[in-house]
Amino acid sequence: MELLLQVRFHTHTHTHTHTHTHTLTLIICNSVHVQWWKRPSGVAAVCLGLLCVLLLAGIIGLSVYYGVIDNHNSTQRDQLQTSYNTLTKERDQLQDSNSLLTKERDQLQTSYNTLTKERDQLQTSYNTLTKEREQLQTSYNTLTKERDQLHSDRLFLSGRLTNLKQTCPEGWQKFESSWYFLSTETKTWNESRKDCLERGADLVIINSDKEQEFLFNLNKGVWIGLTDSVTEGNLIWVDGTPLTTPRYWHKPQPDNGAGRLDYGEEDCVEIRTDQRPLEAWNDLSCDRKIYWVCEKAV
Repeated sequence: MELLLQVRFHTHTHTHTHTHTHTLTLIICNSVHVQWWKRPSGVAAVCLGLLCVLLLAGIIGLSVYYGVIDNHNSTQRDQLQTSYNTLTKERDQLQDSNSLLTKERDQLQTSYNTLTKERDQLQTSYNTLTKEREQLQTSYNTLTKERDQLHSDRLFLSGRLTNLKQTCPEGWQKFESSWYFLSTETKTWNESRKDCLERGADLVIINSDKEQEFLFNLNKGVWIGLTDSVTEGNLIWVDGTPLTTPRYWHKPQPDNGAGRLDYGEEDCVEIRTDQRPLEAWNDLSCDRKIYWVCEKAV
């Protein structure tokens, strides 16, 4: 006797919406092969039936178990597929975001580099302008100081000029502590001295190199207040003091005309401008007519 058992069970794949039907065919018993079992046929049949029932129950249980397991695995697989798809989408979005952020970062880096370069240029310009400003400030301070000094000098000279205008007679000029008058006409030595006396002065008496240079720079040959008309060879100033030093003779003067009759007696002294400043004295006939210089104390 042979017992044939077929069990069919279904599995579902949700992802592809397919249903699979599985058929399990089992051959339970074959009476031909168990005839050696020499027991009463009723007991054997009962045992065989129980065995078949148990086997059938086990098969059904396994079928149900594997069906549940397969369904559970299918659900997990679908969930994993969904999670995978979600993660893939998120990954793509993150990649897009990363690309966008990378691009923005590069743009910001470029902008930063540009701004840094401009800042450095501005810093250089600032430093240059600061240096120029300091130089201009120094120049300004110097010019301000010079202006103030010039202003002070102008006020001082203005005051001096006012004083000069108030005290200096017309045609006179001041040098150190004396007033000097340079004539505009020519006269003999005696006539020249008379003119000076009438002006409240006298022919100039020279006391220093500076005074000699001042008179020389008047650029005119002039009588000075020196003569030996009283005693030949004894030169005295118009104030009665003898000539000692300084002496500014042009060599070989004084020579009293060197004995030439056409020169006559040379008893008066002039300053010549065709010589060197400190070697410009020359004795000359007192009757010659030349310019003269008067001097009086301030």
